[in-house]
Amino acid sequence: MSFENRIEAIVDDREHGSSVLVERICSAFESLAQSDGNRERLHWAFRELRRVDSSMVVVHHFLDTLEPYIDADFFDRLAAYVAHWEGVEVDIAERLLKAQKLEGKTLLTHSHSGTLVAVISELARQLKDLRVLQTRSEPGGEGERQYRELKDRGITVELIDDDQVAERVGDLDAALLGADQYTDETFVNKRGSAAIVDTLAARDKPTYVLTDSRKKVTTLDFSGELFEACTIGPSVHLVTEGRRQRIQ
Repeated sequence: MSFENRIEAIVDDREHGSSVLVERICSAFESLAQSDGNRERLHWAFRELRRVDSSMVVVHHFLDTLEPYIDADFFDRLAAYVAHWEGVEVDIAERLLKAQKLEGKTLLTHSHSGTLVAVISELARQLKDLRVLQTRSEPGGEGERQYRELKDRGITVELIDDDQVAERVGDLDAALLGADQYTDETFVNKRGSAAIVDTLAARDKPTYVLTDSRKKVTTLDFSGELFEACTIGPSVHLVTEGRRQRIQ
């Protein structure tokens, strides 16, 4: 697939979250590093990628960070960006483990998130007897894809319907949710997330929202058709990679 086709496929992608899209964007740009005459292609790619919905905040963080260097040391800056954010999920997993003992626990997950899959994989690598209940996450049913990814990684996971959460809450120790964006007071995730938070909170069980700091915004911007804003209340704990300074 040509570079241009790869960029167009990313712009048209409606299935993956922004962290996965940025990984694909970086890979596409890295493929140009040894080619000649890249400046015009880079400018074209950035124009195309600006069409990605503004709610995909990690994509636009990447674009805002790297675009000033298209006509300078772009590929050095790209390598620095990739190196800086590589392994961010391991940092999130380590901070989560410091906050909550998860050995032998059963965790609920919802929707599909590259960050969630990577963090849970790291937890399973370090812990014994970790179990996951994964919702189908309607509308869209993308939870089934996350279920398959977790299962393929050897994680003990069960797929349940969204309306089964209340009846299975007694089996759960905590929920792990992703976030498309967040402020100090609110996080945005797939519809159904607020009900999960409330259901677990009613049983004094925590919800951990796993996200990296690129997703922090001043003003929330999202589609209410598939996503909803959830309050970061007493039972909700935001877990990021920590005090990792953003690359400039």
